[in-house]
Amino acid sequence: MIDNDLRHNGAAPPASPLLVRELLANPLAAADAATLFDRAVPGTLRRFVAGMSEGPAPPRDSGSARIPLADLLDPFLGELAEAQRVLRAAMRGRAFDARALASQLQDDLPSLDRLQGVAARFDPALLRRATALFLDATARFARALREGGARIEFPEEGARFESAIGSVVIGTRGNDAHGPGAAVIIDPGGNDTYRRMPAVNGAISVIVDLGGDDRYHGSDVAVHGLSAIIDFSGNDDYDMAGPGLGAAIAGASVVVDFSGDDRYSAELFGQGAAAFGLGAIVDLAGNDIYRLRAGGQGFGLAEGVGLLWDRAGNDTYIVAGLVDVYGRGGGLSWAQGAAFGYRTRLGGGIGILRDDGGDDRYEAEMYAQGAGYYYALGLLWDRGGADHYHAVRYAQGAGVHEAVGVLRDESGDDRYRLDVGVGQGMGLDLAVGVLFDAMGDDRYEASLLAQGTATANGIGLAFDGGGDDRWRVEDTGRAWGRAEWARGLPSLGLLVYDPAHAAFARGEETISPPVEAARFGGPFGDAPVRHEPASARRCPDSTAPAMGSSLPLPDALRSLAPAFAGGKFDPLVYADVQRRLTARLGESLAGLPQGDFDVTWSLGEALRCAAAGATAAEVPAMWDAMERVLAAEPGTPFAGAIAGALRERLPPPPQMERILAALNANPDCGVRAAALRLRGATVGNEASRVAAVREAQSALRAPCWRLQASALTVLKQLGGVPADRGALPSFLRGAF
Repeated sequence: MIDNDLRHNGAAPPASPLLVRELLANPLAAADAATLFDRAVPGTLRRFVAGMSEGPAPPRDSGSARIPLADLLDPFLGELAEAQRVLRAAMRGRAFDARALASQLQDDLPSLDRLQGVAARFDPALLRRATALFLDATARFARALREGGARIEFPEEGARFESAIGSVVIGTRGNDAHGPGAAVIIDPGGNDTYRRMPAVNGAISVIVDLGGDDRYHGSDVAVHGLSAIIDFSGNDDYDMAGPGLGAAIAGASVVVDFSGDDRYSAELFGQGAAAFGLGAIVDLAGNDIYRLRAGGQGFGLAEGVGLLWDRAGNDTYIVAGLVDVYGRGGGLSWAQGAAFGYRTRLGGGIGILRDDGGDDRYEAEMYAQGAGYYYALGLLWDRGGADHYHAVRYAQGAGVHEAVGVLRDESGDDRYRLDVGVGQGMGLDLAVGVLFDAMGDDRYEASLLAQGTATANGIGLAFDGGGDDRWRVEDTGRAWGRAEWARGLPSLGLLVYDPAHAAFARGEETISPPVEAARFGGPFGDAPVRHEPASARRCPDSTAPAMGSSLPLPDALRSLAPAFAGGKFDPLVYADVQRRLTARLGESLAGLPQGDFDVTWSLGEALRCAAAGATAAEVPAMWDAMERVLAAEPGTPFAGAIAGALRERLPPPPQMERILAALNANPDCGVRAAALRLRGATVGNEASRVAAVREAQSALRAPCWRLQASALTVLKQLGGVPADRGALPSFLRGAF
């Protein structure tokens, strides 16, 4: 159903991962974490990790010849030079201001404008080629150093020289302090300190440290650069004051730590974060601690793969969050297997956190622990151990707005807690959310909209494969297999469990569902179908001083969006927007950016309020402006907002006919479905009723199911009988 809707309501936005689109068409495949991982993570990196995880090669004969470091280093430098050449060739046109983007990451995650600039300036195929060359070369060099071991000859006093890619520094076996700027640093041992700086504008930055308890600090991010830190041993401290640690935009950045109890900390965009490239941390052993402000620990933006892969140990992952202007109970974490796209403008990436063993603790706030937002895939895959997951909202297997979010835990007695909800196998608005726990005695806690539920035609799956389990929510309205229909089409919630080993509670009240209820997808899976109620208008009194607001209309609409979603209105801004939409609607629409979701959504709410509140003398001018806009551009992105306003106040029949004709010319099925419902609302006599029934009967044969659902609604409203049920999908045949 999701696939049908997306195919008939506009193309996928730029930078949308093909894998996400495939999963939206085949949602159950989202539970296969191993396949998702293999498809998303470059094979070069997977093979590198597999080879390093096997342990070093057997020691050579004690009489084996010594190996001059130059014999290994010189070929490596040549391979890096080729990777750099390809990376620089990936840039198109005038110079790209990578330093400005790296600077922005000190204070916020990458903006839409910045990412669109990257998309326009770089060839993605060449970026991928440069990444593959870089990873292959670095993997070969690291393996050679590991296998060579003590036979490799390092200069006693260290060394520094220039190469085709920049300065090369050879450290000592003592405690060295390495500053930024070198292209390659090789250090044979000691407790060393590295001061990092962003790798930008085609730069190479590689550190290979063979031993010691080391400290890395500064700001470590690659923006149109190639960066790697390979640390062979020691309890290391990675402390970034800004972005970094496996973080890249238009390039690649990889951190591989072989052993030790390590500490990782960063601010924004770090610990496995990427856009238009690859950002990865791989930690092979040790009890590690990861701390982040927001945007990382496996975070993907447009055409980026962000990966945090911890192979062993009892690990702790902690993320705070950015301020949420909507006030939904926590901060915006965007972490621990999360990915994000900008709605209607730019698709998201792929974010993965994979932990292969140990008793782990995951702490975050919103959009975390297997969360995808708008043509994006977020995956948290824990392969063993007794784990604790705690977040606030939109987490633990949450797909939001045409995206996929997956949390899969393979074994152990686990604890899942959401302070608010909207997760634990929850799909919101044509999205897929999956929480899959294969075995163990588990506990699940949330407040609402959780544990196998969905809204607005999403799909939510919570699956528990075994053990004695406890499920608790505060509100069972949409939980445990319940999901209400919307837009005349189903949402699907599934809770798969063993009824002999599952206990359910609503707050402190024990619920005892019939054993056979499990066959229907949850304790309430066999309940009668319910439809989500239409959203009510939030239209405060628009009386305010005549001076108006100084904000441009797009900014004013953006500022009102949180209020329309349930927050507090600024009366001055709201009144000014209402005046502009009522008195100068055509001029107002002409000045709005097209494709900006926040503006368009807020406009829809504000225009409904303006139409409802306009006087009899004011509303004809609004209808005329709507007609002119639709006639000039039937495909306008504001058509949905106009259709919503018309539901509040219908124009005279002749004008309504012209407007409906323009709406029916819109390429998006959702707009045409709204036009059909408006047609049903305009019936005033038998002739118009017959015409509306005829149009609805024709729509039953449309390939778009949303239009078919609207046709059924109109027929039921007007007393018609569907003439061609065979053209309907099975779930609509019995819905009349």
